[in-house]
Amino acid sequence: MKRACLLLLPAMLLIALAAPGCNDETKPIFTRVRVTPTCGVAPLNTEVFAAVSGGNETGDPMGGTNNLEISWNFGDGGTGSTAIEYHQFTMPGEYTITVTATDPDGESTTSSVPVTVMADTLVIAATSNFPDGNVPLGERIQFDLSAVSCDVDFPTVPGDSVKMIYRWEMGDPANTIFTGSMPSFTYADAGTYDVNVAVTYPTLAVTRRETFQFVVAP
Repeated sequence: MKRACLLLLPAMLLIALAAPGCNDETKPIFTRVRVTPTCGVAPLNTEVFAAVSGGNETGDPMGGTNNLEISWNFGDGGTGSTAIEYHQFTMPGEYTITVTATDPDGESTTSSVPVTVMADTLVIAATSNFPDGNVPLGERIQFDLSAVSCDVDFPTVPGDSVKMIYRWEMGDPANTIFTGSMPSFTYADAGTYDVNVAVTYPTLAVTRRETFQFVVAP
């Protein structure tokens, strides 16, 4: 009698595991989601891939994507329906790629990956505390600069400053030049001055420039 009880125990355990609520994989689970690249210049061509397991896979013994419905939303109106898709982003912007896996029972899971599409490999913007360009004689001009690429975000990430080379030309009679990221300067004489700034990012071997004008009046 004791032997019979021992034989029944494994069978009862299998029944318990098969009962509703005992299987941890009642919903699909993404085992891998890959988006390549996640940042680049428009038009940006991307490759996306998703691997999923769990849920009701209709008897797939390998835990793959058999009979699991895959759907992609690329955030710009584009969609896809296979495990591997290719998509082109034509406009700069911040997008969220969302992939959803649904099994035959209607159980689903979702994963998202952000993608940045830039207008250029390096985008700079130079400003000052005199945005209209009119400066009273003797007032100090403070310059600000932002520089953004796929792996630079200055000044949001202050340490990114050292990744670039700066050259500010003040356009004054002394040909004053600054090599810092955000210099300040006072013109000694009234007049009209053109300020030129060049930002070089050696990693990409690119230089971007901006020019703006100041009218200094007594």
